[in-house]
Order: sequence, then structure tokens, then C-alpha cells
Amino acid sequence: MTFIFPLQKVLDVKEKEKQQAQQELGFSLKKQLDIEENMNALAQRRASLESRMLQVNQGFRACELLDQQRYLTFLDEKMDRLQNNLRQTVKEVEIKQTVLSEKSVDEKVWQNWKQELRERHQQAVRKQEQDELDEIATIRFFREQRVW
Repeated sequence: MTFIFPLQKVLDVKEKEKQQAQQELGFSLKKQLDIEENMNALAQRRASLESRMLQVNQGFRACELLDQQRYLTFLDEKMDRLQNNLRQTVKEVEIKQTVLSEKSVDEKVWQNWKQELRERHQQAVRKQEQDELDEIATIRFFREQRVW
């Protein structure tokens, strides 16, 4: 007899929910990494611009200095927006990790239940087989007793 888990479809749904939670966590982590890379690139651009402004401060005209200062302000604002996005994304990652943890536990409970039912089924099959072997042995014993 083969074992058929009566709630296999529920287990399949739980497994798919876990996979979906893993994918969502992966997307959130990628988003976080992208934001961090953008922030690093902006910080490098800002540092490069500041060093250029300090090195050739005497050679700039007033309008060029104002343009450079506006660009620095623009970079600062963009970095602030990215910092806010990063904070939100970090919270999102934490939430996704919690969801994944819950889904993993839920799926593990169902897997354990399936395994327990499978073991019970195998024990019942082994007991039935043993009972049949015992019956065959008993019949053989009585047949041998009658022959003598």
C-alpha cells in the first residue's frame, strides 16, 4: 500500500507560500542593495565635487560656484531621499524576514505531520504484513500437526 497524505494540497500551498516569501525577501534585499549602491555613488560624486571646488576655488567665477553649490545641494537632497528609502526598505526586509520565518515554521509543522502520518502508515502496513505471516505460519503448523 502506498501512502497518500490526505492534505497534500494544503502542504503544497504552504510550500508555495514559503517560496513566495523567499522571493519577496530576495527582491527586498536586492532593492536595499541597489539603494546602498546608489548612495555610495552619490557620496563619491559629492566628495569628488567638493575636492574639485576646494582645489580650484580661486579659478571659479561666482556663477560657477553657485552652480556647484546648487549641485551639491541637489546631491544632498537626493541622498536624503535615498536614506529615507533605505530606512523603509530595511523595515520592509525585516518584515519579509519575519514573514518568511513564520511561513517556514508553518510549512515545517505540516511536513512533520505528513512524516508522522507516513510513519504510522508504514507501521500499520508492517503490522498487517507480520499478522499475515503469523497466520501463514500458524496454518502451516496446524497442517504439519495433522499430517502426523
